[in-house]
Amino acid sequence: MITRGDMLPLMPALLDALGYSGMPVLVVADRGHGLERWYANEPAATLLGYGVEELLALPAHETIAPEQRALILQLSETFRAGEPVPPSLEILGLRKDGQRVNFECSIGTHRLADGGIVYIAIMRALDSHVSSQLSQLEADRVGLVGALAAGFAHETNNPLTSVLLNLRSLRKQLTAHVPEPAQALALRCIDDITTGAERIASNVRALQTLATRSEAKPIDLAAVVSAALRLAAPTVEPHAHIIRQIFPVRSVLGEESRIGQAVLAMMLFSASGFPEDSTGNRIIVAVEERSADVVVEVSDNGRDLTAEEARRAFDPFFRSPARGAGVGVGLGVARSVAAALGGSVALAPRPGGGVVITMRLPAAADSTP
Repeated sequence: MITRGDMLPLMPALLDALGYSGMPVLVVADRGHGLERWYANEPAATLLGYGVEELLALPAHETIAPEQRALILQLSETFRAGEPVPPSLEILGLRKDGQRVNFECSIGTHRLADGGIVYIAIMRALDSHVSSQLSQLEADRVGLVGALAAGFAHETNNPLTSVLLNLRSLRKQLTAHVPEPAQALALRCIDDITTGAERIASNVRALQTLATRSEAKPIDLAAVVSAALRLAAPTVEPHAHIIRQIFPVRSVLGEESRIGQAVLAMMLFSASGFPEDSTGNRIIVAVEERSADVVVEVSDNGRDLTAEEARRAFDPFFRSPARGAGVGVGLGVARSVAAALGGSVALAPRPGGGVVITMRLPAAADSTP
């Protein structure tokens, strides 16, 4: 059985050999009686405001924000029980000076013979005032896309608001001053333009929701899925007819933009499973409650998964000629988002052909549909 004593002398050389030198790295074990910090390098200790020896002497949970400790322990318990570990997790850390910092941790694991699990976490601070070397270009690209999307939505909203106000004013003027026989055609044209403009406004609101990060709060998952559907429809509908089965559900605690991105990833993965020339394609998007969870399920009648796709669908940046083609990051992101909220994402074959992607999130306490 591998123990902390076995791993410690080898850890620096092992991590350097894997190319982690200079990156903040923590190694934490869970053998069923709490989290144990087995290793920390100097960049990780500095990121948390400690010296290396000082950090190693602290209980592992001391550097996790108090409000997230129970969730992290619960997640680790499910991972020890066999639940897949996502490739990355967002964790709210607690620095020595008491400052809370959001970290993205890219995670590798090793299962111990006694049923325990060892996590190797490469850390990246998501807060703008703390930086690290990991995936800086990728972080900049994601931030740039988010800023561009938010700017586009803002710049579209301003003239669109003016268009809608003037259309309503014009409608009133026509009703008041144009003779009755000539009103019908003119009003029909104005109403058609207004409907189109309102649809654009609805899509812009959906884009703002998915492009702007916010604090975690109770959110309406049915509304988030509906917004994601509006944005995904131009990409998905050429591949398949979308059937919506969205019911009122209890709130879930989370961040609208992150959950919306996870749902989008599920839809795009599902849409990628259809051959170009087939007909009768269907994607069913359902939102419902199951026991204590709120569930988003995306199922389709497209291609069956290959063995490699089933095994690697949640790997970051995995691409295949069929499922996930052109998506790359999809389901790994969805699983990471769900896991950070105490939920899960599973992929399974659909009876009769196709796949079913199921995201389960715990309902917020004291919430009602």
